[in-house]
Amino acid sequence: MNRFKRLSPFLGGCTAIAVLALLLVIYTLTRPVPMAGTKNITVDVVYKDGTTDHYQLKTEAQFLLEAINAIPGLTLEGTTTEETGLMVIKINGKQADYKKDGAYWALLCDGEPCNYGVSQQAIKDGEHYTFQYTLSDGKGGGT
Repeated sequence: MNRFKRLSPFLGGCTAIAVLALLLVIYTLTRPVPMAGTKNITVDVVYKDGTTDHYQLKTEAQFLLEAINAIPGLTLEGTTTEETGLMVIKINGKQADYKKDGAYWALLCDGEPCNYGVSQQAIKDGEHYTFQYTLSDGKGGGT
């Protein structure tokens, strides 16, 4: 039994290294890959009251935030961290306050939740992005 107690930390360390290596491989295979060249994208903002602002853009940008920064009349505000990028709190001066009423700006790509935030979302030609005012109970604007 004493022999197994000595091997246990060694096996635990090897297991931890193997799991980390597997996670690194998975991230490398699934990370966002930007598309080079000109892309045409659409960006909609659906506000709390259900009204929508619609923007179309032709861009060389590779990530969504870079493209949005080039759209006149569309402003995003929030907090930025190195790990996650921009956490959108206000769009065009309209705030989604999670602490107050459980609201946030959901980012959708072609109607489905994006896998990445606005700073890290790689864009492709023809994609349609939506910022949807959403309540934490799953209800969007206009409800």
